Amino acid sequence: MDKKNKLVYKGIEESGFVILASKLQQMIESNALRYFYFSGEIGSGKTSYIRILLKHIGINENIKSPSFNMVEHYEIEKKIVYHVDLFRMKNPTAWQDGEIGSLFEDENALIFLEWPEKAEGLPTPDARLEISSGEHHIDTNKRDLSIYFKKPELLDNRYLLLPKC
Repeated sequence: MDKKNKLVYKGIEESGFVILASKLQQMIESNALRYFYFSGEIGSGKTSYIRILLKHIGINENIKSPSFNMVEHYEIEKKIVYHVDLFRMKNPTAWQDGEIGSLFEDENALIFLEWPEKAEGLPTPDARLEISSGEHHIDTNKRDLSIYFKKPELLDNRYLLLPKC
């Protein structure tokens, strides 16, 4: 993805991501965003951030980590939401055969995928989120977050600004 289609949030806390999730929710509801990829070291908050986003789009049930099953799915109004974790995938093209590959064929699917770097040949995401502890110690609640958008028109700095806390 083009680096000029990138927003960077330094030292974002979970409360800031909750605000950002509400803004991304509107993009999801307008069908502007369907595929989200999350990258970051172990413990950086990928699953936590996905849970926040899923709650914002209307998933009210317990949101489980797909670390062992690789795929968890949920249903909301005319959409199926898939939370995919590729961390345990050994073969970088294994996703193409079977359940994970078929998810991308469903035009009513929303896909939230962790560890895309473990796979080769994935479709380009609408948004790629990179989470890191940056200058912040991993035990704190602060993270650095970069979001890359496939479509530059989605990059509206005014809309995606977070209030100073």
